[in-house]
Amino acid sequence: MPQFILMTISYIVALILTFSSYFIKINGQSSLEISNRFPVMFAPFNVSYVIWIVVYFLLGYWLVMNFKKTTIKQTVLFSSVCILQAFAIMFWHQELFIVSLCSTFILVIYLFLLYKTHPLSNSTLTGRVPFSIYFAWATFTLMTNASFTLTSYEWNGFGLSNPLWAVILLTIGVAIALHIRFHHFDIVYPSVFIWAYIGIALHNGFDELLVTTAALFLCGVLLVGIQFIKKNPAYQR
Repeated sequence: MPQFILMTISYIVALILTFSSYFIKINGQSSLEISNRFPVMFAPFNVSYVIWIVVYFLLGYWLVMNFKKTTIKQTVLFSSVCILQAFAIMFWHQELFIVSLCSTFILVIYLFLLYKTHPLSNSTLTGRVPFSIYFAWATFTLMTNASFTLTSYEWNGFGLSNPLWAVILLTIGVAIALHIRFHHFDIVYPSVFIWAYIGIALHNGFDELLVTTAALFLCGVLLVGIQFIKKNPAYQR
């Protein structure tokens, strides 16, 4: 029971802060108002953020269905993830972008550790799936926030153009997603990146055809990877 109470409290805090950051101005501005201040190409269409509804619904479902099944390790990791999510949001609204980025980076690491507490065979809504979605979206968010942070500090990109850097980040994202697909036999993780990349294409539209075309092309690459990448041989044994 104490484990469940701890996870529930941290979950509620993270949920309230996450959704408040989009609909209520914290420190005088919402998350989207901060993001839209910077001309970042590696960023999704605003509607893409509705995925948070899916993330928190599934996390809540997992929490209830695993009421008496969670281990101490899962309890600590789950609570830490929620706390880090709250910190990342608060730092972001204080415009402490580097600190927020560090919090998000640690969040991604903890999510990966929590993700790995579930066996490959347990790819269900009460097992790995909620964390697959959250892990993927947090990874994408880390990359997006890195772009915002560098832009806010007027980074020159080593002389490379903004569209080229966006394409490089898109490619890195695909490499990560296909790595998870292959080594963890996970079709959910790359599916979230497809959702994110469609959002990037909608965000850039016809204004940045290189980025839009690359995002849509890489969505196709991810679809092929989901369809044709086979199980990890170690898993098959």
